[in-house]
Formats: sequence, structure tokens, C-alpha cells
Amino acid sequence: YLGAVAFAAVPGLQMKPVLLRGAAHLPQDSLPRTLLREGKTGGGAVAETSSAKTSSSCSVILGGAAVAAAPMARHWMRRRRHRRGRGAGGARICRSAAGAEVDLLVQVLREVKELVVLQKSEEETIKKLVDAMDQVLVEAGEVVVRQGEKDSSMYIVQEGDLVIERAPAGSEAPLTRPAGRGDYFGAVALLGRTPQKTTVRASTPCTLWRLDGRKFDEIVIQGGGLDEEEDDDEADDEDDEDDEEDGPTCTTADLREIFIVSDSTGESAKASVQTAMRQFDYCFGTTCGTSRTVVYRFVRTTSEVRKIVDQAREQEALLVFTVMEPKIHEALTTACKEQNVACCDLWGELLESLERKFGAKRSGVTGRRQVVSDEYMRIVQAIEYTRKVDDGVLPNQWDDCDIMLVGPSRAGKTPLSFYLAQRGFKVANYPLVPDEEPPAELFNIDQSKCFGLTISPERLQAIRVERMKQFGRSATQYGRLDNIKKEVSWIKNFYIRRGPTWPIIDTSNAGVVETAARIMEIMDRRKGDSLAASYVSLE
Repeated sequence: YLGAVAFAAVPGLQMKPVLLRGAAHLPQDSLPRTLLREGKTGGGAVAETSSAKTSSSCSVILGGAAVAAAPMARHWMRRRRHRRGRGAGGARICRSAAGAEVDLLVQVLREVKELVVLQKSEEETIKKLVDAMDQVLVEAGEVVVRQGEKDSSMYIVQEGDLVIERAPAGSEAPLTRPAGRGDYFGAVALLGRTPQKTTVRASTPCTLWRLDGRKFDEIVIQGGGLDEEEDDDEADDEDDEDDEEDGPTCTTADLREIFIVSDSTGESAKASVQTAMRQFDYCFGTTCGTSRTVVYRFVRTTSEVRKIVDQAREQEALLVFTVMEPKIHEALTTACKEQNVACCDLWGELLESLERKFGAKRSGVTGRRQVVSDEYMRIVQAIEYTRKVDDGVLPNQWDDCDIMLVGPSRAGKTPLSFYLAQRGFKVANYPLVPDEEPPAELFNIDQSKCFGLTISPERLQAIRVERMKQFGRSATQYGRLDNIKKEVSWIKNFYIRRGPTWPIIDTSNAGVVETAARIMEIMDRRKGDSLAASYVSLE
């Protein structure tokens, strides 16, 4: 029989016989493409194939609206994958992740920057989240989620290529970026139970894994895992008692608006707010809802100020500003006071303190002037040195480095090197290749300068596969997981044998800034405490 799912998707269909001609000897590979096409007479379905070898006929019983039901059936099947219900005997309707799929999902969940709470969660909690995820199969051209759609789910890409689109306010052309294996989307919607921020469309057939926001809260926030339905009432009663004891909390659906206003680039204010916001990562999507930050830069007129404050009042936004021009500063503080808008003068108290210290008034000049000091020139020289010795070249100059980074290819050595160079460190790096002896200069330099980088095989594979795609290549030995596992194992043994004193830093779940901070902390601690590691800034 054929078409049972399509028939079952629409109740109340009537059965009728349909005579099919020329439909014998259907090749196996043509079945999904050639059966159940709409006939010219309508109301039924006929099977046809261009490869029929005889004119024999057969009689098939089909639902009268089977063809019309087919699109609905496909939609129903996709949504059914989204539901993790149970059949008779407790069998799951959708299969769970297994084997390498579990490794990938665990790795990605650890790396989701919006889900900071998972970076400190126990392995058992991560495995529960993986077990709670549903597999979603998507055809090429199909839209997974749409911007503004109410779907509090996060998706992780196992296989396939997608395009992520975001339509900024006031712009006709959407911003796009590619996504592939190991990427994710929908984390903000998962945390804040807010509409999806992007539209995601499949470029090729894709295999995705979906994590529902409700299940995330059950596992991570309540800590009780996926309880059976009969335990829900008891859990709800306990939650009610806890709420009465803990007092009022904000709802997870709240969107906290933050406006940043500057008469210059706004970069310093944005960085300060982002740093402060990290203190609240643990509660986004649970008791703190979620947040959105809007930056207004180069604000130079009082009319602009009034419009921004009006919007802040309508959206109940916190207005954070770094405004140096006295006229704009006064207009902003006055407007906020008149309209009862919560505001924070980020540099106000600091500038007042400096005025008292120097016995002088601030200039009110916007922007920053770069002073060509000795420290500035040291940074320029560090960047130039790092550029020359990047990727293991010029080993005869390694003795001049402040830091030597060693690790596998695509472990993040180059971006980390240049980030540190912008902080005044001369950085060399060398890519380790299994069974290849590094230059003798690596072991002749001061070994306290050396830092070993490591990374999980799954994460390294995802990076290498994406890199190969940029060159139009796939299925290379360079990106095979079994080869990468052997390579990572060899490198760990290399560190034990040849670099026993090197600090080893795992970059799997860390960004450039975090890894650089770890290296600088290690170097400072070698000098003693924070007092011994202090330095004089000449700028």
C-alpha cells in the first residue's frame, strides 16, 4: 500500500477505486518521485511513470483527496518530529541521538555562548538535554523557522547547509550568513521564550536537532529532568510553595530593552554594558527574561535626544549614555527626568572625580585622540613581528617572541596571536603535524614562553570541514573525524614528551578573548601576586 500517512492526515476521506494504466514494473528508485501525482480529472490520484514497459492496468484504492492532502501530510510529519510523544509501551515517536551524534550535540551545547549556565553544568545535565532533543529532517529550500515566529526552540545542525537571514529594522536587504555542521540558531528564543530572531532556510537536505524551551527549563532550571506526566501536578505544587517563600520574580517572557547613547562611536559604552550584562547570563530565560541592546551613536542634536528618550519611555528601556558635549548631556539628563526614564550616566561620576582630582573642568570634546607614545609603538612592533612569524615561519626569530603558541592546525593560533599582539605581546605560533619533528628552535627558546593549545576532535572537525567548504572541497582526510582523533591524541602525547612544563589550554569552549585572558593570567601569576604583576600605562 502507498499513501497511508497522507490519507491518515486528513480525517473523513472517502475510498474509491482508480484504474491505473501503464504503471507496471515501476523501478524502485522512482517510487518517491513518480507515484501519487495529481490527475487531470481531479478528485483522485493516478500513478504514472515514464519507464513503464507494458500497457497493463491495475486497480488501486486511493483516498479521493489524497493528493490534496499530501502537502498537509508533509507538514504534519515535520511537526510530528518536533513532538517527542510516546506510543504504546513508552516507545518514543522520534528517535534519540546516538553515538557520534551525541558527541556533536554535547560539544555544541557546551559552546553556546547564550547558554552560559551549561558551561558549568554537570555532564549528566547535558546528556539529559541531548536525550530530550528531537531530530528534524528538512528538505532543500524549506524554511525551518521564520523571523518573528513564536517558536521557543533552539536547533543544532548535524548535516547540511543552511542560510540564516535577519531583516534589520528599516532595511530592505536582509543580512545573511551560512550555517553548517556544528552551528546552532534560536538560542535567544529558547532562553527568553521570545519570537525567533532570524529566518533560516535549508540550502541542501539537512538533519537538525531541536531543543524545546520548556524541556530546557525542566532539565536545567528545575533540575528534575523529564518527569512523567503523573508527577507534573506534584511538581507544580512544590513550585507554588517555593514561589511563596522566595517572593515575586519577573516573568520569562519579559524583554528588557537597553538603549546606549553616545555622541561618538559608542564602543566604550557598548563594551561596558556587555561586560556588566555577563553577570546576568545565568538567569536569562528563567527569571530575567531576555534583553535587547540598541546603540545610538554620533548623537549631536537635541531633537535626536528627544526622539530617543520618547522611544525609551514607550519601551520602558534603561538608557545608558556616554555624552561629553555639555549641551547634549544636559538635554539628555533633563529629558530623562521629565519623562521618568531610567538612565545611567556611565562616565558621570568618573569625570566628576577627575575634575576634583585635577582641579579643572572637562573639555567636552567628543571622540578619542590616539597618542603616538612608546606604548603605542610597542604595539605596532608586536603586530608586525607576529605577522612575520605567523604559522611557523622564520624560526630563527622565535627567540625574540614573548609568547609561543603550539597546537594543531585550525585550533585558533593565528587569531589568538594577533589579539595578544594588539596588547603589546610579540607572538609566534607553530602548527603541530603528527610524526613531524618541529624545528630545534622551538626547544631552544625559553620554555616558559611556550603554551600548548588543545581542542576536542568534534570541534576541530567542524572548523576544518567549514574551512574546506570555502575552497570548494569536501570529504578530505584533513577533515575526517577518525584522523583528527588520532591527531589530537598524538599531540597530547607530544606535550607530555616534549613540552612537560608547557601550560595546556583547551580552546574547545573558549573564545579568543577568554583564552588570551587565561594566558595573561598565567604570565602574571608567575611574577607573584597582582601587585607584583602591575604595570604602568603610558597612554
